[in-house]
Amino acid sequence: MAAVPVPVPRQRDLLLTLLSLAAAVQLAVATAPPPRAYPASPSYRCGWCPRRSTASLLPPEAGALTGAACGYGPAAAAEIAAANEGFHIAAVSAGLFRRGQACGACYQLRCRGHAACGKDGVKVVVVSHVPETATNGTGRGRFLLSEDAFATMVHTPRNGGDRLAGPGPAVDVDFRRIPCVYRDRNLSVRVEEASARGRGHSLALRFLYQGGQTAIAAVEVAQAVVDGANDNDDAAPSQTTWRYMTRSEGSPAVWRTSRAPPGPLRLRVVVAAGSGGKWLRSDGAVLPADWVPGAVYDTGLRVADVAASTCGGASCDSDDEDGDEELR
Repeated sequence: MAAVPVPVPRQRDLLLTLLSLAAAVQLAVATAPPPRAYPASPSYRCGWCPRRSTASLLPPEAGALTGAACGYGPAAAAEIAAANEGFHIAAVSAGLFRRGQACGACYQLRCRGHAACGKDGVKVVVVSHVPETATNGTGRGRFLLSEDAFATMVHTPRNGGDRLAGPGPAVDVDFRRIPCVYRDRNLSVRVEEASARGRGHSLALRFLYQGGQTAIAAVEVAQAVVDGANDNDDAAPSQTTWRYMTRSEGSPAVWRTSRAPPGPLRLRVVVAAGSGGKWLRSDGAVLPADWVPGAVYDTGLRVADVAASTCGGASCDSDDEDGDEELR
C-alpha cells in the first residue's frame, strides 16, 4: 500500500488558509442581507393589438373634446383624466367604442414612421366617440386626440396660429389596453336623467372611475338597511333581496331596471376581464333615499384588477368580443 505523502509546513499553512477563507465566504453569504428590491418599471399584460390604428388631432371646428357620449360632460371628462394620473382624454371610432362599452377604458398609443414620435407614446382615457365625419368612412380603429395628448405622443412645434405643426392629419399608431389608475377615486355611479323615483322607481346607472383593466359584467341593486331601523323589531327579515339590472339596448354602458326598490339603495357588481370575474358589494347605502337624476354617488369600492393572461379581441376590435382574460 502506497504511503500518503505528508505536506510540508508551507503547503499545510496554505491549505489551512484556503479552508479558512472558504468558510468565511460561506458564512458571509449565509448572513448577508437580502438584495435590495428596486421598483419595477411599468409593465402591461396586454400586448400591442395585432393591427395598427391611426390617431389625429381634433379638428378646430369640432370645438373642445367632450364626454357627452359617455355621460361625462366637458368638465367631468377633464376631471376623469386628472384623477387618472398622466392620462389624457380621447375619442375613438365605432369599432372600438362598441356603443359605449369602451367608455372609461384606458389605452396606450405609440406612433410610428416619424422622427418626432416619442418612445412611450401617450396614455388616454376614452370619453367619447369619433364623429362620423372624422372617420374617413371606416368607422373603426381611429383615435381623436386633444392638442395636449397629440403633443405628448408626437413632439412637434406649434405653428404661427398656435396650432400644432404635426406630421399630417393623421399618424399610424400601435395601441393596447392598459389599466386605469385612479389613486384617489372610488368606483362611482351616475344616475341617468331617464331615472325617476316617483314613477315605478325606474333607475338607470352609468359607472365612472372604473380602475384596472376590467368590465362591469353584471349589476344588482337592493334596499339598504338603515342603521337602527330594526333595533326594536326582532322579527324583521334580515335577508337582502337583490334585483338585477340589464344593459340599455341603445347604450350598453348604462344599466337600468324598472323595478328599483324604494329608499336608500346598495349595489353589487361583477367585475370581469374576459372569462374571469368576481362580485364586489357595497358595505352600505350608495344611493340615498332622495337620489337625484344627474347626480354622481360614490360606491366606496376600489377596482384595480388587471388581465392575468392575455387581453382578448374586445380591447382591439368590435368584431371579436370573446376575451380570454382572467383576473388577478
